[in-house]
Amino acid sequence: MDRSSPQRLRLWLGLILLMYVGLGGAYAACTPAWQAPDEPAHYNYVRHIVETGALPELRSGDYPAEYLEEIKAARFPRDLSVDPIRYEAHQPPLYYLLAAPAFALGRALGMETPLLPVRLVSLALGGLSLLAAFSLLRTLLPHRPDLALGATAFVAFLPMRLAVTGAANNDALAELVLGLVVWQLLLIERKDWRTGPSLLLGLTVGLAFLTKLQAYIAAPLAFFAWAWAMRRARRSGRPLWPLAIQGALTAGVALAVVAPWLMRNASLYGPGDLLGMVRHDAVAGAQLTTAQFVAERGLVGALKAAALTTFQSFWGQFGWMGVPLPTRIYQALAALAALAILGAVDALSSRRRPAGGGRGFGMLLLAAWGLLTLCGYLWYNLQYVQHQGRYLFPAVAVWGLGYTLGWQQLYTRAPRWVLALLGLAALALAALGLYRGDLPTYALGLTLGGGGLICAGSALEQRWPGLPLAAMCLAQAGLAAWCLTVLVPALTP
Repeated sequence: MDRSSPQRLRLWLGLILLMYVGLGGAYAACTPAWQAPDEPAHYNYVRHIVETGALPELRSGDYPAEYLEEIKAARFPRDLSVDPIRYEAHQPPLYYLLAAPAFALGRALGMETPLLPVRLVSLALGGLSLLAAFSLLRTLLPHRPDLALGATAFVAFLPMRLAVTGAANNDALAELVLGLVVWQLLLIERKDWRTGPSLLLGLTVGLAFLTKLQAYIAAPLAFFAWAWAMRRARRSGRPLWPLAIQGALTAGVALAVVAPWLMRNASLYGPGDLLGMVRHDAVAGAQLTTAQFVAERGLVGALKAAALTTFQSFWGQFGWMGVPLPTRIYQALAALAALAILGAVDALSSRRRPAGGGRGFGMLLLAAWGLLTLCGYLWYNLQYVQHQGRYLFPAVAVWGLGYTLGWQQLYTRAPRWVLALLGLAALALAALGLYRGDLPTYALGLTLGGGGLICAGSALEQRWPGLPLAAMCLAQAGLAAWCLTVLVPALTP
């Protein structure tokens, strides 16, 4: 890849988007109806808007726990209706308003259940979020187009994300608005806070409030950027009142955008339940709670199960978490992720730091983005058992950048300490296997294979820069295609 050519950069990005649309469209078309977490409830929200012209109200009975388990176990046969499943009615309305025209068009074209048009709205939002991720990474690291392209490809070809963006839900929109917020914050930090960008930022943060609870981290991210600017102004002796005005403009616009929905919720659920979460807990209280889960398995067992399921479902665990990948594929993915972490550690600790202010505001902003997303996932799991890796997708651009940075560092430098660590691990596995009389051939193969991959990739990188990373992206796309053709059909009733 010629990093100095904008035309080639656009060509590579276009190829990634084209492959995403092809794979994502196949997931949307081939995944059996309702075989994505919460999809019937999201669909019924859209249907309610189209049929009544109003937003739904979450009411008692909208979470029919026993019926939901029955219909899930039967894999959603046609003779069992999804009409009673309406427990997402408390969600902010933006995604459903965007999907309503597609639903109405499907009905106008004679579709009895226009699920596919709604799924395609999610797919389109997922494509826009790829553009947002690429743009913010190019802004953050202008001299490293390889990282921007690699991270975008990682996000685009992640099997679980393809399944999510090929289903009816508001996840892709949350990812998009957060990507736009972070991109705007990076641009504002570069050009300073001005009225136009501040108003636009307020609009985007307000739209995040209308998207999903997970997207509410847009507010602390914006506050972090504003506080950073205030700190710099104070240190340089500049007056603070212009920044105070810009911050007030941003906050005012965001509140103005979300206020009608909050007032509507206050009238429905009461002034103490502006987000409808109290009503949600009352309606959906039959879900398995974390306290029950810990009581059944013990703290250590519960933590192990949570970590394992979260990791697996980040990469791919289809349907309502009922169709996982083969264990050995997860083990290989874990090995690749572990090596990526080692490579990222080497990159961030070496003198060859990523260009574009690798340890400055931008990297801190991305770290905050990832940390807040992780905290939101943990907070949700304190009450209910929701060990779903997709709850980490609001910051998937961060995870994609870390993965790409790590592997590109391994291919570029082939750090000796990483290779030595792999050699020691291989020796330890072999010694342990000989002692027990049971050689762990697969684990040993992964360890030696990881070292071989680094060495071979390093040699290729010197001759054809970017080729090893491109090959990894293609392999990930191949895994996504394999999941679609082998695992997704198992969801058919």
